[in-house]
Amino acid sequence: MNRSTHFLFEHKVFTLEDCRFLLSRSTEEPVMRFKLGKNDAEVPIDKLCNEFKIDPKGFDGQLLAMVEKGLNYVRQIRPGDSIPNELIDGTASWRVDEAHFIRAKARLTVQLVTWLTGGETVISNPTELEQVAEDPKTKARVAEAFRVIADRLALTDNPEEELGKRIDALAGELSYVEALRDRAAKLALIRQGLETAHRLYKIERTVREEIVRMQTLSMPPIADLEQRFAQLDAQTGEVLSMLRAFDKNVAYIREMRDDLHQCLMLWDEVLEGWETTPVEKGPPLDALLKQTYAFLARKFSQANQWKLASRAAPR
Repeated sequence: MNRSTHFLFEHKVFTLEDCRFLLSRSTEEPVMRFKLGKNDAEVPIDKLCNEFKIDPKGFDGQLLAMVEKGLNYVRQIRPGDSIPNELIDGTASWRVDEAHFIRAKARLTVQLVTWLTGGETVISNPTELEQVAEDPKTKARVAEAFRVIADRLALTDNPEEELGKRIDALAGELSYVEALRDRAAKLALIRQGLETAHRLYKIERTVREEIVRMQTLSMPPIADLEQRFAQLDAQTGEVLSMLRAFDKNVAYIREMRDDLHQCLMLWDEVLEGWETTPVEKGPPLDALLKQTYAFLARKFSQANQWKLASRAAPR
């Protein structure tokens, strides 16, 4: 381990029992939490330097600034942890399945072929995408599309091989979007669970009204996520433009990937509960509804303004 890739602090305060950094549940600000006797204590990160005489321009001070940024990508950081890749080289600090790469490459393959035949098509449904990508007619036109696009891009030194590398690289970047798309799809469990709970508690007015309130609070952020995916699909749908401005578009995909990842990380607080708790009347569902109400009211109150983060893809 070295200090350019890991959170290797020098000050003794960072050796306190169970020391870790996270967002405070009450204030949402980055804090250092640690054990103080039998209880948890926390100090806002922006006050650590003054409280413990840490030079903000020294290495520990710089690492604390990195911690604040890092909490945009991971839920918790402990001394000795790796610095998130997003802050080092722009790659993601989390992994995806091979299936996500295959799906991303299939989407690009379909876009290549439909570009060749006119009328580029963006397909998001995984089943439909697989069917089109595996169609013999599609496969037969991939080589032709490679030759035409390689010529359009004026690639030299084995242009089709170079184009293949670019396609694989783009598929690698977009595979993270596919993984995020699968994560976002799980939010349907919450929506469906609330609908079922509304029926279960239809004669209990107070609970029913709270469920309606939860449904109202959850709709804008979920709709916003759907819009973000739609925007990214539309902006990355013009395959020739993506390949022509390759480096700029990789940066764009990563920016949108991080944006989606940060939005979805918020839901981790309650999503596991909806994945594991039976939606039937009883103490477990009562507790989950209470937790969900508190989460939605804290994160997505109507005072928040929900706006699509519109970022045009580079050209």
